[in-house]
Amino acid sequence: MASTFWYLEDGRGFARRWSGMFYMLKLINNEIKLINGAEDFSQYLDHYIWDEEADEYNGYGGFIRASTSEDIMPEIDLREFTETNRNYFWKGAQNALRKLIIANDEKYEGIIFLMKNLLDMHKRIKRGENPQLLNHLKNIEPYSGEKKGPGWE
Repeated sequence: MASTFWYLEDGRGFARRWSGMFYMLKLINNEIKLINGAEDFSQYLDHYIWDEEADEYNGYGGFIRASTSEDIMPEIDLREFTETNRNYFWKGAQNALRKLIIANDEKYEGIIFLMKNLLDMHKRIKRGENPQLLNHLKNIEPYSGEKKGPGWE
């Protein structure tokens, strides 16, 4: 059962088990760290990265940060990021997938499937496809109007 959700640019949802989503975000952010100019965005995403050795799973899709006791839910709505940061996110996802494929290790099969599914959703958005044709949710998530992360100044 899905317990963590990401909302993409057209409101479609990408939802999976919390552990897979944490791992994907970590892989994507590791690649974002390597992109020139993306340092602030990567630092922002660091807040949502689960430390398996220190943080504690909260039982409902998030975790409790060991150092602050803060309850962190990694629900991400890409519409809340600047266009530049969204581009960093997608570039990081593509680079992470490429590295997983090159590694050619069976242990990555599940995460490769998830990354391909996520990137397929992104391609469909760019083509203007109806979001309900590939949506892990029953409805289209309305945009909150919030602006999160760096670059909105």
